[in-house]
Amino acid sequence: MGTSKGYGGAPSGLVPSWIDDTAPGAGSAPAATPGGAAGGSDGSGPAPQPPIPPSAPDTSSAGGLSGAKGNFTRFVRSGDSETLRRSVSQYVRNGAGSAGKAAKRMGASRSVGKRLLQVIRDIDRVGAAEVLQKLNLTHLAGRPAAEVFIVLLEGMCPPGGRVDEAIARQALLDAVAHLAEIETGTFEEMTAQQLSEFFMDFVIRTIEGRVIADIGKHIVDAPESVVEVEGVMDQLHDFVAGCVHGHLSEHFDGISQKNDQEVSAIVETIYEASFELVSSTAGDLQ
Repeated sequence: MGTSKGYGGAPSGLVPSWIDDTAPGAGSAPAATPGGAAGGSDGSGPAPQPPIPPSAPDTSSAGGLSGAKGNFTRFVRSGDSETLRRSVSQYVRNGAGSAGKAAKRMGASRSVGKRLLQVIRDIDRVGAAEVLQKLNLTHLAGRPAAEVFIVLLEGMCPPGGRVDEAIARQALLDAVAHLAEIETGTFEEMTAQQLSEFFMDFVIRTIEGRVIADIGKHIVDAPESVVEVEGVMDQLHDFVAGCVHGHLSEHFDGISQKNDQEVSAIVETIYEASFELVSSTAGDLQ
């Protein structure tokens, strides 16, 4: 399955929730004073800055990863599915703080997901041939679907960047590889059902990648072989897919009628619903 095996994760818990939604350079510009002046009250120089108050304690529950990490380590060593459920539930509820907060942390994955779902929307609306023409990819007409999506991938999530961007890219690579394995035919031959399945596969794999990056970065330390590592990854994949798959299809109803803003809202809803599903399955476990 190959999802997220190369990610080291954040060394000190969760990546801050705001990092994925902040534009490059944001926060570096000096704040303007009331009235528009950038200096002191007389305009002659910089205004004195108030002392920085001490950091308040974190009461949001975000960052509480010790329980999730401990249970994930026990899952890796034992293969116990209940321990895996407990770990992922603790990750969402205690580590991120809630399903909504976990979804907001998927900045790059949401961004790629929005562009991918817009392509799927356009295929449903005007047909695959028209979409290829719109994207200046008419030379790929009649080519296997996986080959076309690989080209789209390079534009949606190029290599490089921070961990969150690597998660999105690896998830889409894995989803495309799976698409090639099941031999869906040409890009033009893909059905609406196959396209929605492909999108859900991408979402599932991004969630796996986020979990591994945050609480399973030492996954390769415990198993004694590559086969065991792959077994752990497959079990995580089956768990997330089992929770999510079959519960999200309603979000694709009438997709061809949605504008870009509505498509974005659908992606946001799908991620929050997905995290709620993977955490609620173990809600009674302590």
